[in-house]
Amino acid sequence: MMITILPNCSQAIVPLRKVEDYLLNFTHRQGKSKALFFSKFGYSRSNSRQLVEALREFACDSLVIEIEQKLPFGVRMTTEGRLRTPDSRNPSVRIGWFFDEFQSIPRLITVIPKKSK
Repeated sequence: MMITILPNCSQAIVPLRKVEDYLLNFTHRQGKSKALFFSKFGYSRSNSRQLVEALREFACDSLVIEIEQKLPFGVRMTTEGRLRTPDSRNPSVRIGWFFDEFQSIPRLITVIPKKSK
Protein backbone atom coordinates (compact mmCIF):
# COMPACT_ATOMS: atom_id res chain seq x y z
CA MET A 1 0.00 0.00 0.00
CA MET A 2 1.35 3.43 -0.98
CA ILE A 3 1.33 6.18 1.64
CA THR A 4 -0.14 9.36 0.17
CA ILE A 5 -0.71 11.49 3.28
CA LEU A 6 1.91 12.14 5.94
CA PRO A 7 1.14 9.87 8.93
CA ASN A 8 0.01 11.76 12.04
CA CYS A 9 0.17 15.01 10.06
CA SER A 10 -2.09 16.85 12.51
CA GLN A 11 0.61 16.40 15.18
CA ALA A 12 3.51 17.57 12.98
CA ILE A 13 6.30 19.29 14.87
CA VAL A 14 7.36 22.65 13.39
CA PRO A 15 9.67 24.38 15.87
CA LEU A 16 9.39 28.18 15.93
CA ARG A 17 13.13 28.38 16.54
CA LYS A 18 13.86 26.42 13.35
CA VAL A 19 11.57 28.74 11.37
CA GLU A 20 13.11 31.92 12.80
CA ASP A 21 16.76 30.84 12.99
CA TYR A 22 16.90 28.89 9.71
CA LEU A 23 14.02 29.42 7.27
CA LEU A 24 13.67 33.18 7.90
CA ASN A 25 17.31 33.99 8.70
CA PHE A 26 19.09 36.06 6.03
CA THR A 27 22.45 35.49 7.74
CA HIS A 28 22.25 31.67 7.97
CA ARG A 29 24.59 30.01 5.47
CA GLN A 30 22.02 27.52 4.14
CA GLY A 31 18.90 29.34 5.28
CA LYS A 32 19.45 32.70 3.58
CA SER A 33 18.14 31.48 0.20
CA LYS A 34 15.04 30.14 1.94
CA ALA A 35 14.59 33.45 3.80
CA LEU A 36 14.73 35.27 0.46
CA PHE A 37 12.16 32.85 -0.98
CA PHE A 38 9.74 33.25 1.94
CA SER A 39 10.14 37.04 1.97
CA LYS A 40 8.93 37.17 -1.66
CA PHE A 41 5.60 35.72 -0.50
CA GLY A 42 5.13 37.93 2.56
CA TYR A 43 6.81 35.98 5.36
CA SER A 44 9.34 37.52 7.75
CA ARG A 45 10.47 37.10 11.32
CA SER A 46 7.66 39.46 12.36
CA ASN A 47 5.02 36.93 11.23
CA SER A 48 7.04 33.74 11.82
CA ARG A 49 4.23 32.13 13.82
CA GLN A 50 2.03 32.45 10.74
CA LEU A 51 4.62 30.45 8.77
CA VAL A 52 4.72 27.80 11.52
CA GLU A 53 0.95 27.38 11.19
CA ALA A 54 1.11 27.27 7.38
CA LEU A 55 3.78 24.56 7.57
CA ARG A 56 1.63 22.56 10.01
CA GLU A 57 -1.35 22.86 7.63
CA PHE A 58 0.88 21.82 4.75
CA ALA A 59 1.71 18.59 6.59
CA CYS A 60 -1.91 17.42 6.11
CA ASP A 61 -2.61 19.17 2.79
CA SER A 62 0.36 17.79 0.85
CA LEU A 63 1.17 14.42 -0.68
CA VAL A 64 4.03 12.09 0.22
CA ILE A 65 6.26 11.74 -2.85
CA GLU A 66 9.27 9.96 -1.36
CA ILE A 67 10.06 7.70 1.61
CA GLU A 68 13.63 6.93 2.68
CA GLN A 69 14.69 4.59 5.46
CA LYS A 70 17.58 6.25 7.31
CA LEU A 71 18.88 3.34 9.37
CA PRO A 72 19.40 3.33 12.30
CA PHE A 73 17.91 6.77 12.82
CA GLY A 74 14.37 6.64 11.43
CA VAL A 75 12.41 7.46 8.28
CA ARG A 76 12.47 10.59 6.11
CA MET A 77 9.36 11.46 4.10
CA THR A 78 9.17 14.19 1.50
CA THR A 79 5.85 15.85 0.78
CA GLU A 80 4.89 18.18 -2.04
CA GLY A 81 2.12 20.72 -2.44
CA ARG A 82 1.23 24.39 -2.23
CA LEU A 83 2.11 26.42 0.85
CA ARG A 84 -0.34 29.05 2.09
CA THR A 85 1.32 32.47 2.04
CA PRO A 86 0.30 35.98 3.17
CA ASP A 87 0.14 37.23 -0.43
CA SER A 88 -2.06 34.25 -1.47
CA ARG A 89 0.27 33.19 -4.31
CA ASN A 90 0.81 29.88 -2.49
CA PRO A 91 3.97 28.53 -4.17
CA SER A 92 4.73 24.85 -4.70
CA VAL A 93 7.25 23.47 -2.24
CA ARG A 94 8.66 20.20 -1.04
CA ILE A 95 9.12 19.59 2.66
CA GLY A 96 11.31 17.01 4.31
CA TRP A 97 9.88 15.45 7.46
CA PHE A 98 11.63 13.02 9.76
CA PHE A 99 10.22 10.28 11.95
CA ASP A 100 12.81 9.47 14.59
CA GLU A 101 13.29 5.78 15.30
CA PHE A 102 10.37 4.44 17.37
CA GLN A 103 8.44 7.71 16.95
CA SER A 104 5.28 8.26 14.94
CA ILE A 105 5.20 12.07 14.84
CA PRO A 106 6.70 13.90 11.83
CA ARG A 107 9.26 16.61 12.54
CA LEU A 108 10.11 19.34 10.01
CA ILE A 109 13.61 19.05 8.53
CA THR A 110 13.63 21.53 5.67
CA VAL A 111 11.59 23.30 2.99
CA ILE A 112 12.69 23.11 -0.63
CA PRO A 113 11.14 25.67 -3.01
CA LYS A 114 10.13 24.06 -6.30
CA LYS A 115 11.53 25.72 -9.36
CA SER A 116 8.96 27.20 -11.72
CA LYS A 117 8.84 25.65 -15.17
